[in-house]
Amino acid sequence: MQTSHGSGLAGRPPLPHHGGWPGEGRLPWKGRIFMKHVMFLVVGLLLASSLPTQAAQVRARTYVVGADVDASGHVTGTQVDADVPANIAGVLAGAVKQWAFVPATRDGKPVRAHTFIRAKLQVAPDASGHSTVRIYFMGNGPKFDETNVPPRYPLDAARAHQQAFVMLDATVQPDGSLTDMTVHSRSRRWPLPRAFTTSVLQAARQWHATPERVDGQAVATHMRIPMNFTLSDQPLSAAQADAMREALREEMSTAKAKGGHFGDLFQSDQPVALDSPLQPRALAANTH
Repeated sequence: MQTSHGSGLAGRPPLPHHGGWPGEGRLPWKGRIFMKHVMFLVVGLLLASSLPTQAAQVRARTYVVGADVDASGHVTGTQVDADVPANIAGVLAGAVKQWAFVPATRDGKPVRAHTFIRAKLQVAPDASGHSTVRIYFMGNGPKFDETNVPPRYPLDAARAHQQAFVMLDATVQPDGSLTDMTVHSRSRRWPLPRAFTTSVLQAARQWHATPERVDGQAVATHMRIPMNFTLSDQPLSAAQADAMREALREEMSTAKAKGGHFGDLFQSDQPVALDSPLQPRALAANTH
């Protein structure tokens, strides 16, 4: 979540439709990801026309796809939001169904489960004039409601030119509420003013999420949610930049170890499931 001073609610709650994010902390992966992305070669800009324009005509967006996973760990069904264009929904569903998970278990036995996969769709033109579409696995876990209101930038902190890179640790309960919330700085070397903690907790107490399910029953999932409070006219000091570079290196190492796609962590705004009952096992490559 990126929060900037000026609009009061600048930035957004943890929504599915924003840039990539590996968060801080190592997930307890039970398996190994063999491929990092599914690649599709698409003639023309059919998909690109549905995505926001970025530099050099590269376009990207992150979507949340509901996934039914059977007792062998294979994705057997997908659910894409109704407002996603049909051409993109089809590509997302096709990619997600190529991915596999370590099966969820109940009483020591593999069972079916349901999770929400964050998939980043990136479209870029190639030398032949066609478009290359890549689907990156960004993580999985509960799905946060799009109506969740992000925290406000504390007015006193803005006046004092204070900025913060924050992590919220919380548990999404089976009823979708958030509990066990704690807030800490993204960098151990960057003290976190109390005003930011207060703002984050006030907002998060009102949030709701759709939980993951194991054998048809909703389960609790521990989450780590990044939030960045930055001022557009306030550059980082040398000490702050050095502290964030150190945090960046740690998070990059964690992201690579997990096999996920590594993006711009300072702009990251998506939550990480620390103990999802479904852990990635394989992301098979597919080319069209």
